[in-house]
Amino acid sequence: MIREFWKQQSLSQKVVWLFLFTLVFRATFALSIGLIDDEAFHWSWTKPLQLSYYDHPGMIAWLESLTTSLFGDTVLGVRLPGFLCYVGTVILLYKLTRDLFDQWAAIFVGFILLWSPFWGFGGYVASPEPPFMLCWVAAAYVFWQGAREDDQRWSTKKTWLWLGVLMGLGLNSKFIIALLAPGFGLYLLASPSRRRDLLTPWPWVGFLIATVITTPVFMWNIAYDWPGFKYQFHDRHAGFSFSMTRWLTYFAAQILFTTPFLYVMIVLAFITSAVKIKEARWRFLFFLTLPSIAIFYPQPFFADYKPHWVGAAYTLLLMGAGAIWSQGLVWGKRQVIKARSKVFTRGILAFFIPLALICYTPFAYPWIPKVYKFINPNGHWETKFDPSNEFTGWEELGRYVNRRQREIHAESGRKPFIAAHRYETTAQTFWGVKQKVYMLSTTRSHYTVIQSPEEMNNLKGEDAIFVSTEKYEANPVEWAAWDGGCEKEELKTFRQGVHARTFFIYYCKGFQKIIN
Repeated sequence: MIREFWKQQSLSQKVVWLFLFTLVFRATFALSIGLIDDEAFHWSWTKPLQLSYYDHPGMIAWLESLTTSLFGDTVLGVRLPGFLCYVGTVILLYKLTRDLFDQWAAIFVGFILLWSPFWGFGGYVASPEPPFMLCWVAAAYVFWQGAREDDQRWSTKKTWLWLGVLMGLGLNSKFIIALLAPGFGLYLLASPSRRRDLLTPWPWVGFLIATVITTPVFMWNIAYDWPGFKYQFHDRHAGFSFSMTRWLTYFAAQILFTTPFLYVMIVLAFITSAVKIKEARWRFLFFLTLPSIAIFYPQPFFADYKPHWVGAAYTLLLMGAGAIWSQGLVWGKRQVIKARSKVFTRGILAFFIPLALICYTPFAYPWIPKVYKFINPNGHWETKFDPSNEFTGWEELGRYVNRRQREIHAESGRKPFIAAHRYETTAQTFWGVKQKVYMLSTTRSHYTVIQSPEEMNNLKGEDAIFVSTEKYEANPVEWAAWDGGCEKEELKTFRQGVHARTFFIYYCKGFQKIIN
């Protein structure tokens, strides 16, 4: 019966069913595991909600504030905005790819977004990336509707009013979206039929709309002496010398993140967009991705980097990769890649299938330590070797710390505050205990920026419960000065009888000041 039903479905209907099945699987998976460090970090931004933040603008916190007000401080409340943005990104990019090329290219793009390790596993985590990517793809979609050279083209006014809104929302998500703006301008300059758009007021009205919508970012930075701008545009890019090794590490990370066969197709898509620049659709891909490629590929020579910064450009280049897979690639008279090449299809699947199994199956059963012991029976196993452990243990820690806080308060009459020393541990402890956690460190982060000197001075003389883990182990006497000593306790958590996490909980007396 199922086989007959499947045969009766058109290609479009089959695609919809497969995509829906994948999304249901992802939603089920997302609701069954704990938060990673950055998800807990961004959730903590909602308490209290602010106009912007040290690390990024405020969009993800604003969205999570809405959903957690509806569903509580739960995994559903935290992850729902990212998941919805992820679904919207898949739908829009599928539609745009079909518009630019054909349905098989769109199917390729949808498959990559849903099942690749980079986009599929990380695409819907509760972080600034999902709303940013939705705005990025939506802005590209809208720009194409106004730049296309057929009778379906949107009016210049409609295009730029929508772009102003989308770019403003995107800038409240992540600053990288600003790199689309020079891409828009370069495309218009390189397109004789569209250059006149720059002489109309509408691109500048769109720019004004985006600026007004971005006002919260400026207001917050003015209030705190511009920490977000200093961090994003100077601090994280300064203080490094030229390094070929760092660039080669970055290059290896690009191949690892996208997998080798897909990376080759993305590179070919960028090269093809330059070679076929006279065609509007390829010119569109070239100029909208050129600014990101031009900035982020040279950067590792001279400064630190994050491997995913160029991911937004890759997302658009997936459309070109899908076209190459769907239609083949001919340069000159030479057939470089055949249509729906079996080599690239099997090459991509050869990485995606094992990586999907490696990513997902450890959550069903913690098999990684057993495999490690089988391969290396005399080796020293550490729980941090299993990445799936990162998602566990924090709620157990929260119950333990809250109980100890109540016990100490009852015994001494003094309620200790809760603290940690890294933003990751601070955030996860916050998630576990559901109450304010102080970051006792001089390292700049959102926590240390908003912890005012007056607030920290009010803690002077108070006792504290200080949390660290086996991943980021720390002794509180190395991070803060105390009148009394610190008593150490250890909490171990388990998954299906297998040791998963070790937490170190210190009870420290008489906080004086942060020293490190």
